[in-house]
Parts: sequence; structure tokens; C-alpha cells
Amino acid sequence: MTNPRDGDAIRFLHSADWQLGMTRRFLGDESQAVFTADRLAAVEALGGLAERHGAQFVVVAGDVFEDNAVPRSVVLRAVEALSAFPVPVLVLPGNHDPLDVSSVFRCRDFSPALEGGAVVVLDGSGPVEVVPGVEVVGVPWTSKRPDPSRLPALLASLEPTDSVRVLVAHGGTDEIYGGHSPSVEAIAVSSLEEAIESRRLDYVALGDRHSVTRVGSGGRIWFSGSPETTDFDDVEKDSGNVLLVELGGRGPSGERRACGVTPLATGRWSFLAVDAEIDTDGDLDSLAERIEAVQDKPRTVLKLGLTGTVGVALRARIDALLETWDAVFASAYLRQSRTHLVVRAEDSDFTDLVDGYAGRAVADLVDMAATGGVDAEDAGHALSLLYRLVDGGTR
Repeated sequence: MTNPRDGDAIRFLHSADWQLGMTRRFLGDESQAVFTADRLAAVEALGGLAERHGAQFVVVAGDVFEDNAVPRSVVLRAVEALSAFPVPVLVLPGNHDPLDVSSVFRCRDFSPALEGGAVVVLDGSGPVEVVPGVEVVGVPWTSKRPDPSRLPALLASLEPTDSVRVLVAHGGTDEIYGGHSPSVEAIAVSSLEEAIESRRLDYVALGDRHSVTRVGSGGRIWFSGSPETTDFDDVEKDSGNVLLVELGGRGPSGERRACGVTPLATGRWSFLAVDAEIDTDGDLDSLAERIEAVQDKPRTVLKLGLTGTVGVALRARIDALLETWDAVFASAYLRQSRTHLVVRAEDSDFTDLVDGYAGRAVADLVDMAATGGVDAEDAGHALSLLYRLVDGGTR
């Protein structure tokens, strides 16, 4: 066993925001089942990565579960996964799963994971010596309400140490939130950096931000991001990873040695946002070619922002493709805030297709679509659907 007091390096994995039990409103039942299974598989992969890279323990910086009321099956499967880890796992209650009276970490179904010390809940009771010469301290959430006093109090209580000390905390930093966040505690980066400079900390493992993010200037404060991607690039970047952290021990004169941080891929899901202007069939052909080239469609969520002026037949092609993509992708939908398709409806679009009362209704819809008013989009949808129904029945 390496001992950082003797100058040996220590390796561990830094993860966070598993949020087991998470559901996404845009996923159907089949895709949600795959998403749920893949989130657990990403967690299970951490055990193999720890063994492969010689990590001696794993820290999870908050939000192991989506909330404290996740289904029993989620808890039991998490316990199975955690029990298979080859090294100790230290988990921190976060704002999603705080250590309150209803805490999932205190329920009977979770207790098998705690047997034998393989899994340790960082409950704030004090430092945990996870391997000789390495201690982990944590700042757990005890309710869903932020308590900005807890972290400063912990930092003030720490003395300089010749051991390696890792802090595990959950919340946004003032660098990211500008000193304010409505849902999580904004952590002062300067206080963390001062604790590192004064040899009270060697590394800060943060959770809450689902993107891998280096914080501050010293390279010892990081968000690990979520091990499985959960959202689009405009919300999270470089997610689907775990961090392999390598900390050098103290040198012969007590000086701190280097800190290395390496992201390791764990996720399989992709969230793809595509904007395109569609005015011609050629424009739609180019978009379709791009979309068809996407790999692993069942694990890709696609949202489209489409603008342009189209005829009824072209709008019908767009709607047909959207139906197909929604069937083959995990989810595919139009982003309403970035979609503005003006339907240029002409009488010739329906020549020889409808007449009589239906023809008069079409004429009304054509007029409505041409006005550009609040009902124009609905009229365009109606014309597209009518075109697909009538034209399909004539072929």
C-alpha cells in the first residue's frame, strides 16, 4: 500500500451527480428504461476503472440519488453496484438526497452497502482515514435548503497537516454563479484556495455541476461532472466522465508534490441540438443526411430548431421525417423557442385532391396560414396533416 507520508502518490476517482432514479420528461417508456439502465451501468463502470488505474478509493460529491423518495428498486440496484466496488466508496449527501429524517442513506434497504465499511456516508461527523496517510472530510447537506455556514466552519476547524486531505463538497462556486444561486450554496473559491495554500487541503472534489470543470487557478479544485450525460451542451459540457486524481505525497522537506487530474469517459448518451434553415427540398435533404449520420440513435436525444418559409408539401415532408426520427432516436422534437416555419400555402398544393366543403375549408386554412398571425402555425400544421392524409390516399 502506498503511503503519501513517504512521498508515494495516491490515486482515487472523483465522481458526483449520479442522480440514480432520474427521469426525463421527453423520453418515452422504452427510452427511459434504457436511460435508467445506462446510468447505473456508468456507475458500475467506476469499479472497473478504479481497478484498472490503481485508484485506492472513490469519492462521490453529492446527489447519488435523484431524491430521497426514489423507488425501492433504484436503491437495491445501487446497493448491488456499490457492493461490487473493489475499493472503498465515500458518498456525500447532496441537495437532491440530503441527510434528513427521510434520507435514503438511513433506510433499511441501503444498510447492506454500509456493512464492513466498503461504503462510507460522509455525514460531517469528522475526518475519515480512507487509507494510511489520507483523510477525507465532507460537508453534507442536511436539508434541501442551503446552509452557507457549514463549509466555512469546517475550513476554520482544519489544521495544517502532513497527510493528504481531500475535501468533498456539493454546490456551485461564486466563479460560476456570481456569488448567488437559487438552489445550491455558492462556495467561495478564494476560501478553498487559501485552505490549499495553507496546507489544510490537498484537493477539493465538488459536485452539482454536471460538466467537468476546473475551478480556480491551482488545478486542485474540480467538478467531476455526471458519469452519464443528462442534458444538452447549452446546459452541460464535457459530461459523461469521472476524474482520475493523482496526488503526490509530501517531499523530504514537507513540500507538496504535483496534482494530476485526468477525465475518463463513462457515459454513452448524447444530447444533440441542431438548428437549420429550411426553404427548399435540398435544404431538408442536407439536414436529413446529417441526422441520418448520427451514431447510436437509441441513446441520442435530438432537438431541432427549424426556420424558413416552406410549401405545404415540404412541411408535410418535415413532419413525416420528425415522426420517423422520434421513432428511431431516444427522443426527437422541435424546439419551439427556436422554430419558426412559415407555411406558404397555395391553392395548387391541393389541386385535384379536395373539393366541395373540404376545398372551402382548405381555402380558409390557406388564408389563415398566409396571415402570419397567432393561428398561422396551427393552420400550417393542419394543412400539412391534410396534405399527408389526402396525398397518401391517392398513391
